[in-house]
Amino acid sequence: MLIVLSMLMGALLGFAAHRAGLCTVKAVAEVLTTRRVNFLWSFVKSSLWVMALSALAAAVPLEIGLRHWPLSGLSVAGGVLFGLGAGINGGCTFSTLSRLMDGNLNILATVLMWPVGIVSALTLMSGLRGATPANVPAGQLPLWLSVPIGLFVLWEAAMLVRRLAQSGSLRHSIGAPIYTLSAGAALVGGANAVLLLAWGPWSFTGTLLCALEASTVARCGASQSVPLLVLAAALVGMAFSSWQRGSFRLQRLRAREAMRHAGGGLLMGIGAMFIPGGNDGLILFGIPSLSPHAIPAYLGILAGVAIALSAMRMMGRIIPPVHCEGDICRTT
Repeated sequence: MLIVLSMLMGALLGFAAHRAGLCTVKAVAEVLTTRRVNFLWSFVKSSLWVMALSALAAAVPLEIGLRHWPLSGLSVAGGVLFGLGAGINGGCTFSTLSRLMDGNLNILATVLMWPVGIVSALTLMSGLRGATPANVPAGQLPLWLSVPIGLFVLWEAAMLVRRLAQSGSLRHSIGAPIYTLSAGAALVGGANAVLLLAWGPWSFTGTLLCALEASTVARCGASQSVPLLVLAAALVGMAFSSWQRGSFRLQRLRAREAMRHAGGGLLMGIGAMFIPGGNDGLILFGIPSLSPHAIPAYLGILAGVAIALSAMRMMGRIIPPVHCEGDICRTT
């Protein structure tokens, strides 16, 4: 039963991430082009949803398998490398898989080079075992933090219910071609909180790390089938979202574009090994668990993306501006 629930939450997470267009690269592009932080704020909201629901579960009490990783220079450097790769690739974890489900075959180069980067970094780290971080059990949220977060989530939930009532149709809201960032953040955060209770920390990048037996940096369960099933369900959720709104367009392979994505995927894989994890894991359970490494590593990702986008702009490439209206953001 827990496996079925985990798969359903994975499908919901994938559907919501695809429908809201969540992307760290878009978040940095929005800052660079408009000086606004709508996308970044949506990621904060996702983490707050996980924190609030996890604190509620711990108060019941229900056991949640979160862990801390100590802050290290390697994790921050890994964040910068991951961000550089994401900037070159034009998308981070969520958006890369979303674009693949929309039919962009060039993104396959990114996905195929992720494990190559992880294995390369794993080989390098075999001589740096003294610098490898060790995980320790995570504590519950302190009261002074859980109260304001709980109030914020209640406010967000009330706003979402009010918007749903104003739409006049639940079916219309579910089938909307683009979700508001607030709705996407709530669905992603809520689905991940249920996953935490049913299975434990899960992310796209973490599943790949465990599949490659990178157990020195990833928290891997005894059974590797469940994370893979959740991953498959998340991809199905993204594919269904693409089909339902009619955004699937098969794009043929182009050598130059595929090579760019391959380079980005290689750096993302190396960075994911050093962090450990990717932007998805940091948002979904690293930051919510108050792990010391999480916020510095995520800031490193943002810095890496900013460096990559700024360098491409200096070389004459145009960074597509992000336009946001009514909590809905689009790129041109």
